[in-house]
Amino acid sequence: MAEVKGKFITLATELLKSKPRSRESAVAAVKQLTGKAPLELDPEGWYDTKVFDAVFEAIKEHESPLLAWAAIKVIGQNVYPTIDATVGLPKHLQTPLDFLKFEADGFMANHRGAGVTPRKFIKTEDRHIIVEAPSPGYNCALIEGVYDGILRMCHINTGEVKQTKCVRKGGSTCEYDIKW
Repeated sequence: MAEVKGKFITLATELLKSKPRSRESAVAAVKQLTGKAPLELDPEGWYDTKVFDAVFEAIKEHESPLLAWAAIKVIGQNVYPTIDATVGLPKHLQTPLDFLKFEADGFMANHRGAGVTPRKFIKTEDRHIIVEAPSPGYNCALIEGVYDGILRMCHINTGEVKQTKCVRKGGSTCEYDIKW
């Protein structure tokens, strides 16, 4: 079973404040699966990724497919800005590749168990990166948003993040093509 740290489940539910029906359903799902409200979760504690995915399923239940995808992507876009605003990010992170490598290390530090695999950089050319990054049991739109949010943190607003392979769509892995 794959597990994720509680702080990401809490973050996802807190970022749903503008979608009250989805948030209410997500909070109820977290309570049902853990016995705790999202804000009561141990930020550094380990929780089955099914709990994290329940948040995304709640969004999909209450929003149209396009709005659900967008909402999950926005949660991803806010992961690194939230980390920067709360605990900070290392000052040596300057380029998108620096941030993407940092994300790869952070992913492994914040996930564990079966189905958790390290990021694999397929291509690392100037202004073009392809990374294999399967999500262990939760919606891939989150990762697309994380990568888009990283580009924005690097003041790149015209970048493009495109998922080119997806396990949930029958692919052997999840792969993202990132250009700027």
